[in-house]
Amino acid sequence: MEYSKFSLGLRFAMTSDANLTPNDCWNIIFSEVPITHVVGSTLFGAWDDVGDAASESAYICMFSNLPLKVGKALFAQLQQKPVLLSYLTIYRPFIQNNRVEKCSEVEYLGQVQEDGTVQKGDVHYGTMKISGGLPETCEKPGQCTRILIAPDAWYGKFTSADAARHMLRAASRILPKAVLSTQLIADGGEGTLDALICSNKGRYLKAPILNAADIPHELHYGILPNRTVVIESEPLSQDELNQALTLPQNKGFTEYIVAAGNGFLPEDVPEGRYATVLGKRIPASQRNNVRVEYRNGIETVLEQCEFDRRLAKADWLIALTRLLDDEGSMRDATTDALLFHCRVQRKHVAVLAFSDDGYFFAKIDDAPLVPIETTSFDEAADALFLIIKNTPISPAPLFAPILREETVISDV
Repeated sequence: MEYSKFSLGLRFAMTSDANLTPNDCWNIIFSEVPITHVVGSTLFGAWDDVGDAASESAYICMFSNLPLKVGKALFAQLQQKPVLLSYLTIYRPFIQNNRVEKCSEVEYLGQVQEDGTVQKGDVHYGTMKISGGLPETCEKPGQCTRILIAPDAWYGKFTSADAARHMLRAASRILPKAVLSTQLIADGGEGTLDALICSNKGRYLKAPILNAADIPHELHYGILPNRTVVIESEPLSQDELNQALTLPQNKGFTEYIVAAGNGFLPEDVPEGRYATVLGKRIPASQRNNVRVEYRNGIETVLEQCEFDRRLAKADWLIALTRLLDDEGSMRDATTDALLFHCRVQRKHVAVLAFSDDGYFFAKIDDAPLVPIETTSFDEAADALFLIIKNTPISPAPLFAPILREETVISDV
C-alpha cells in the first residue's frame, strides 16, 4: 500500500481509562475534524504495532494524499482542537509515513468527498462522514485565558497523562476560547519516562533483560533528542538495573537519567557513562561521585521539561493532588514544587484536590478549600474550570512565603 508524500496521523491512546475502540477513534475524527482541508484526502487506520515500546498502546488514524500546503494548514487547524488532542498519545498530530508503512495491517477507509462522506474504501467505521466544526479561537489573544494543565497522577485511578486528558476536555467545554497547554508531572518515580519523552519529543525504545530466574522480559525506556537515555528503575531489581545501564544497543550513549523513585539506587555506572539519579528518599550515605549525581525528582523533571518556560506563557496553572488528612492539608513535595514556581512567576493556581473517600475540593490561589458536590472526576473538573471562568483576569496575589521541601535525606 502506498501513501502520498505528505500524510498526517493522529495516534490515539488506547488506555484502559479511555476504553476506546477503532470505531470510537474514527467517530471522534469525524465529529471533530472540519471539512476545510480534507476533501480529496484518503483515510487509513492501523494498530501501531511498530511503536509498541511506548507506555500506551495506540491506534493510528491517518489522512493521506494531501498537498504539502494543505497538510500544513490541517495540522495547524487540528492543533486548535483540544478535545481531539486530548485523546492523542502526545497531544498533537504527527507527520510521518514510515511508521504506518511498517504496521502489520493497514485498513483503507476511502476518500473524503465534497459533502464530507468517506467512500470507496475497504472497511467501514462509525459515521463515515467528516462533520467537525471550526476551532473556537481567541480573537484577542491578550484578553483570553491561558491555562497550563499540569496534574499529578492519581494513584490507582489515573496516570498524569490520563488526568491531563480529562482536564483538557473539561477546559474546552467550559472555556472554549482559552489557550490550553499541558505538562505531565512526575516526581522521579513512575511516570517520569512519559513526562520527559512527551515534553521533549523523545522516542520510546525497548530491550530484553533477564530477571532473577534468567527469564527474559522487556525493559521499556526512552531516548531524548539530546541523546540522554531515560530509565524508570523503580520496578527493577539491582541486577536488572545494572543490565539496563549496560545495554549493548546503547553503547554510544553516555548520559543517563535514572528515575529510581522508591526503588534501588545505582551506586556507580560503567566508566564513560554519567547518570543523574532521581529518588524519593535518598539515604544520607549515598554520595555523589564523578559519574553519579543524586537529585530531587520533581525539580529535575520540571527543569528537563522546561516547565518555567511553559508556565511563563500561562495565566493559570491547574494542579491535581490528594488531601493528606482530615484538616485538608495538601502539602506534599510535588504540589509544593508546583506552587513555588507559581509564586515566583506570580501565576494564578487552581488546585483540584481529592480525598481517599472519593470527594473533591477546589482551591484557588490562597483562598480556603471549597467542597465540590460530586464524586465524578469529570464533573469536579468542570466545576473547577467554571470557577476560573467566573474569576476576573487580574494579577495573581502576592502569596505568603513558603518553605521549600528538598529531597528527603534519611539514614533509613
